[in-house]
Amino acid sequence: MSLSAAPRARTCVHMLPCFAVMAASQLFVYYITRLVLPHLTLHILTGPLDARIPFSPPWVTIYCLCFPFWLASGLWVASREKPRAYRACASYVLAMLLSGAVFLLWPGTMARPEPAGTDVFAAWVRLIYALDSPTNLCPSLHVLVTYFCFRCIAADTAPPRWCKGVVLVFFLLVCCSVLFVKQHALIDVPAGIAVGELALQCGRVFRLERIGFAIEKRFRKEGST
Repeated sequence: MSLSAAPRARTCVHMLPCFAVMAASQLFVYYITRLVLPHLTLHILTGPLDARIPFSPPWVTIYCLCFPFWLASGLWVASREKPRAYRACASYVLAMLLSGAVFLLWPGTMARPEPAGTDVFAAWVRLIYALDSPTNLCPSLHVLVTYFCFRCIAADTAPPRWCKGVVLVFFLLVCCSVLFVKQHALIDVPAGIAVGELALQCGRVFRLERIGFAIEKRFRKEGST
């Protein structure tokens, strides 16, 4: 459904609050769970099939391209009409909370190879390894967030078909990248998809956009007093 300039301008007022809530929920779950993990017993998540997946440092480029993709996609999703944006926001927060629960109930880890060589890709992987310890693996947030963005874009009528196709290809490449740079085990990929889809379906079935409207109504009421 197309929007005129004036309604579109009013719609975009909620973009930054929605995006801020989505980003804050991810950062909160990622860092808070890491404070607890040192006190928990970690489980090895890799299996025989993981050993067959080659380590390929050049895939770190796809792995890191996720960050600007999330930024652009998140801002776009948050800028949609309020019902769609509020539902996406609430569903995303739910996905993060579900992920945090799994991180704590079934904390996982994995052994990572030592990147050899002096090329830029090996150096890039070493930096990623230094910044991101092999914890908070299942579900893969890289897979979950990229899948979430893809589903929101694919379900919207505004983006052209070629755009949706590009995003789908990028999502599939991300699934490969987390395995080829040895940041995740195989089980983390379908787990990320499952948690993302579960959150989206909960948002649809339980109409989680009502949370956003309730918060908006409360702020308006307080502002009028």
